[in-house]
Amino acid sequence: MDRLERRLMVAFLLLPLLSVSCAAHQKTTVSWCVLSDAEEQKCLHLAGNATARNIRGTLECVRGEDTRDCLDKIKNGTADAASMFADDIYAAGFCHGLELAAGESHNGVDGYSYYVVAMARRSSSDLSLLEMHERSSCHPGIRTTISMGEQCNFPRAVGNFFGYSCVPGVKDVQHDPKGNNPKNLCEACIGDDNDRHICANNPRERHYGESGALRCVAENLGDVAFVKHSTIFDNLDGKNQESWALDLELEDLKLLCPDGTEAGLDEFERCHLAAVPANAVVVRMEDKCRVWKFLERLQNAFGNATEGFRLFSSAGYGESNVLFDDDTHHLQRVLGSYTSWLGPTYTTMLQAFDCFLSNRILLMELEEEIQRLNLHPIPLTPSSCSAFPTLSRHL
Repeated sequence: MDRLERRLMVAFLLLPLLSVSCAAHQKTTVSWCVLSDAEEQKCLHLAGNATARNIRGTLECVRGEDTRDCLDKIKNGTADAASMFADDIYAAGFCHGLELAAGESHNGVDGYSYYVVAMARRSSSDLSLLEMHERSSCHPGIRTTISMGEQCNFPRAVGNFFGYSCVPGVKDVQHDPKGNNPKNLCEACIGDDNDRHICANNPRERHYGESGALRCVAENLGDVAFVKHSTIFDNLDGKNQESWALDLELEDLKLLCPDGTEAGLDEFERCHLAAVPANAVVVRMEDKCRVWKFLERLQNAFGNATEGFRLFSSAGYGESNVLFDDDTHHLQRVLGSYTSWLGPTYTTMLQAFDCFLSNRILLMELEEEIQRLNLHPIPLTPSSCSAFPTLSRHL
C-alpha cells in the first residue's frame, strides 16, 4: 500500500469517528445571546415551541448588553451562540478566536446578503471615490462592534477624512462615553421637524437609516451616501410617501465605483464597494457541530412554517429581522472557517480598512505631537492601504 492509499484509508476510518463525536456530545442546552426585548421574546417563544414539539435539545436565552458583550459571553462559555452581522463576524474570528456554525441564505443558493454602494446625485459631475477627502458623507448609523480593534478610533478617522457627515448615534453616550468623537460627524444631520434629536441613532433623526442616508444626499446635504444597493428601489414608486421621496427618480442619482468611474443604479453588481456576506451564527470552535445540529432540527420544524411560530418571521415582535433576517430562505451549515464565509474579497477589504485606520491614527497623533512642540505641521493624507474609510461600517 503506497502513501496516498494509506492516507485515504486513515481518512476513511476517521470520518465515522468524527461524526460520532458530534452526535455523542453530552451538552444538550444551547444558550443564545440576545440584545433586545424583541430578540429575547422571540427566543423564549422559540424555546417554548421547541419543547412543545419535543425537539431534542434545550434553548436558553441569555441577555447581552451589546454585541461585544455577546462575543465575550460566547468566548467565556456563559453563552453558546448568537446571530451576527458580517463585520461582527470578522471581529468574532479575528479578535476573539470564534467560529461559525451556520449562515443565512437569502436566495437559496449562496450566503450573500447585499452590496454596499456609494450613491451620489447625478448632477455632481466632479465627484470620484478616488478623491473624497474633505467631501461630505451620509451614513445610516453607527453600531458598537469592533471590526477594526479597540486601538483604532473609527469616528475620529472618518471625521478627519470627510469635511462633514451625518453618522446618527456617533455622539451618543453609548458610542462616545468620553465625548471625543468629532462634531462634524453630525453636521449633515437635521433631527426631527422641531430641530430636536439631531444625530440621534433612531428614526427621530430624519437622516437615520438607509432611507435617511439617501434623503441626506437627495436634499443636497451630503455628497455621497454609503447604503445598500436596494435602498433607492425601496423608496421609489410610492413606496416612501415622504415629500422628499415622491419626486425622486432613478435618473437623479448614480453610483460611484471604486475605480473612480460612475455607473447607473442598476449596475450595482459591477459597481459596488463590497458584496456583504449574510448574517451567521457565531460559536466556539468546539460547538460548531453541536449548535448546527440543533439549528437544523429547529429549521426542519419551523423554517417553512406557514402558521404558528415561524423561524424567519418577525411579525408580532415590533421590529424587523429579529434573531434572523426576515428575508432568510434557509440556514446553511458553515463547515469552513469564518473567513470562508466572509470570502476573500470582503475579508481583504476589512483588513485593508484596519490598515487604513491604524495608519491614519498614527498620522493624527504625529501631527498633534508636532503641533505641541511648535514645529511645522504636516498635512494628513490618506494611507495607501485604502482610499475608502467607510466600507466595512456603512451601517
